[in-house]
Amino acid sequence: MIGVPFGKPCIICEKRQGETILVQAIESGSGPGWGLYACPSPCAQEYAGRSYAPSWLQEDLRQLGLWPPTN
Repeated sequence: MIGVPFGKPCIICEKRQGETILVQAIESGSGPGWGLYACPSPCAQEYAGRSYAPSWLQEDLRQLGLWPPTN
């Protein structure tokens, strides 16, 4: 989950800042899929609150101490 340093841009803020976290795994029937990554805070927290976010994302953020977000 966390551990992709400085490579994948955040899908929300589009910056390449520090490590990113996998927030969505896209599957493809005709070939390999891909992953969407976001900054752990606040972007991944925002993504986790969306209706289409995967069910495992909130738990991953909880284990990192980032869920629920404190606003």
